[in-house]
Amino acid sequence: MLGPQSLDSIGLKNKTDKASSHHDYLSFYEIFFSPLRNEKLKILEVGIFGGASLGTWFDYFPNAEIVGADITPATKRFERDRVSVEILDQSNVEQLTRMAIKHGPFDIVIEDGSHFWEHQITSLRVLFPFVKENGIYIVEDLQTNYGAHEEHYRGVASESCVEYLKKWMDLRVGDELIDIAATEDAFLRTYGRSIQFMTFYRHACLIKKQYRVPEYPLAGGTPLVRQLIEAQTDKVCVLAHLSNIGDVFGTESFVHTGTDSETFQGVTLETADHLLQYRVLLPNDAWTAWTNDGEFAGTRAAAIEISGVSIRLRPEASERYSLQVLGRFAGSPEIVRVSSGEDCRGPSGSPLCGLQIDLRRR
Repeated sequence: MLGPQSLDSIGLKNKTDKASSHHDYLSFYEIFFSPLRNEKLKILEVGIFGGASLGTWFDYFPNAEIVGADITPATKRFERDRVSVEILDQSNVEQLTRMAIKHGPFDIVIEDGSHFWEHQITSLRVLFPFVKENGIYIVEDLQTNYGAHEEHYRGVASESCVEYLKKWMDLRVGDELIDIAATEDAFLRTYGRSIQFMTFYRHACLIKKQYRVPEYPLAGGTPLVRQLIEAQTDKVCVLAHLSNIGDVFGTESFVHTGTDSETFQGVTLETADHLLQYRVLLPNDAWTAWTNDGEFAGTRAAAIEISGVSIRLRPEASERYSLQVLGRFAGSPEIVRVSSGEDCRGPSGSPLCGLQIDLRRR
């Protein structure tokens, strides 16, 4: 008994230029599409032309709802069971957004529209937020960004879609070595690190979405010792720069996400009366200089973990306050406790992953 037809053979039957007879996209796509073949998907294709690719998706995905979008009203004729067609201009943000709200979110988006550079970028910016978690977005016909095609497809764009995708690639590959907060483009700031992968193929780019929502963007997480927090007389604001998350602000004298994967790379401590000084331990046992209350110690966007912290009361405050510092380090459940001015370090140079400060009036 013969198995199910391949995506390329279905594409050849439907005479789409995505098949091996022309662009040869389909054999590449099937690597990613085959596990989803019988799922109840929602698929969007921007750019219908003669309807050949709509027929291909219809035949390959028997349980999928398929949406086609095109500027030509005559493409409405391709509507049928499980296939709907929306008439719109892909350069129009309002029209794209309304269509995405009406039909989305989508498991797969294939952008095969006008191929003008600004249309490719606009569609990406508008539609990618409507891709489901672990969904796929594809930009096709990127060869129009090169050589003899440039004059026709450049339009009003200041950069090509490939150049835009390369900026995105840099943010993903460079990860924390690049200061994403310095990126002007809001889309790239949002999604620069929120994809699983981006892969380039002949004439195309496939992006798999994996949007990471920071677990503790504004709160400190969970205290190392709750009883100390409840009994504390004076609060310390702790701003920690954590790997995989960024800045986390704890207003209750602690930052601790509860995992070993979010480790400290820098810290700022603030008290109402500027009572503290502190330093952090960088790799190779290199301590930073002592930093005053309200200033940052450590690094941002450099992927350098700290493996220790030392916090002390200012001399004028030591008679009026007591200070205890608690730290938790990756790979160990033990909580390290030290007093003012003592070094809080974990075993074997493990990175700091939780910090709590117990500041009390005498």
